[in-house]
Amino acid sequence: MESKEKIGIVKPPSLGYRHVVALIGFASCFLINIQRMSLGVAIVAMVNQTVPDRLADSNSTAMVCPYSNETKSSSAKQTGGDFSWSSQEQGLVLGIGFLGFFFATVPAARIFAAFQARRVALFGSILSSVVTLLCPVASELHVNAMIVAQFVRGIGQGFLFVSLFVLMANWFPRKERGLLSTCVISGYSIGSAVASAVTGYICDVPELGWSGSFYIMGGVGIFHAALVIVLLYETPQDHPKISSTELLYLSDDEEKNASNDTPKTPWRKILTSIPFYALLIGLLGQYWCFSYFWTVHSTFLGTIQHFPITENGVWSCLPFLMKAFGEYSSSSISNWLLMKKYVNVDVLRRTCNSIGCIGFSAAVLGTYFSGCNGSMSAVTAAVSMFFTGVATAGAMITCIDMAPRFAGSLSAFLNGAGCWVSFLLPILVGAITKKETA
Repeated sequence: MESKEKIGIVKPPSLGYRHVVALIGFASCFLINIQRMSLGVAIVAMVNQTVPDRLADSNSTAMVCPYSNETKSSSAKQTGGDFSWSSQEQGLVLGIGFLGFFFATVPAARIFAAFQARRVALFGSILSSVVTLLCPVASELHVNAMIVAQFVRGIGQGFLFVSLFVLMANWFPRKERGLLSTCVISGYSIGSAVASAVTGYICDVPELGWSGSFYIMGGVGIFHAALVIVLLYETPQDHPKISSTELLYLSDDEEKNASNDTPKTPWRKILTSIPFYALLIGLLGQYWCFSYFWTVHSTFLGTIQHFPITENGVWSCLPFLMKAFGEYSSSSISNWLLMKKYVNVDVLRRTCNSIGCIGFSAAVLGTYFSGCNGSMSAVTAAVSMFFTGVATAGAMITCIDMAPRFAGSLSAFLNGAGCWVSFLLPILVGAITKKETA
């Protein structure tokens, strides 16, 4: 009793091993999206954009926006990729990884019951990285081999992502959860931004080309796996070097004590819960927003707006930088409001989600009305992603607040459902456009 009273007085260490876990979590999300986004940009250089789509209507127009004088010569050099994949095949290559992600989340509850989340994260990191290294070989074999490779990569990333929610529930106290969890999830945005910018330049280097992007991103994943082995522990109690002050601070959290003995997931109660469906709808909307930028935005900039591959990478990274800015600013303000007790957690999550959704919708209208003004289209797209960053402090982390003892299973179900949106969107776009995957 005395120790708990002291915890109420003693300030927890400003930097501790919970922040190391947050850093590993950030690196994990970073890894997932550099491997995912490198494909989204590289496919512009991989596919021969001048080859007629085998499934296109003969009456369809070849171009939507005219070339400018500045981009005509540079773009002409970059239309002759190595592969003659149709827009539908490109959509499947871009989207199938999300389906693999979904199938990894289905058995998540049983897997976490049999293995530690740390081991699942390690397996997922290694699997996705090895497959990424093999992508150039798969592409040369056949488009179907590339589709299978992306499916397996998605499985590995699904294991890695879902394990993060278990680790965050084990390590992050409720008072700091909004800030730390948002920092972890912001790895998605930073990873997407870095991959978009870097991949564009890699593809433009003759000695590396598009295949070099897969080798580099796969190598980063192997390094990440080494970090998991050395630095990541399942719970604070398992860490051999954690300070007694931080251990007491984390152990004092009632949710941690309750989560030590995780009961069977109450799926019947979950699936009959109205708040659960409200959360599901919110997440599906966010996945719809993200998926466009993860999959087809770079192709839109390259084949419709005709940005050269290097400029394409720079403009493709801008939305994710804005998203990261939205995430950090909203999480910092949210954390301050909670610490000052100006609002409760529920009101804060709903407010962030509402601001994000309304702001995104307004900005997307600006993108639509930009037409063939490529710069304006890219800027309004970036503004729209800023608002999705604000929403990250809302629905994206609510499952940890809603049921911390079932965070792994709940996040697996919710993100698995979101994967279907991400899987279907590029295929739908490919089917609609037929000629240019936009």
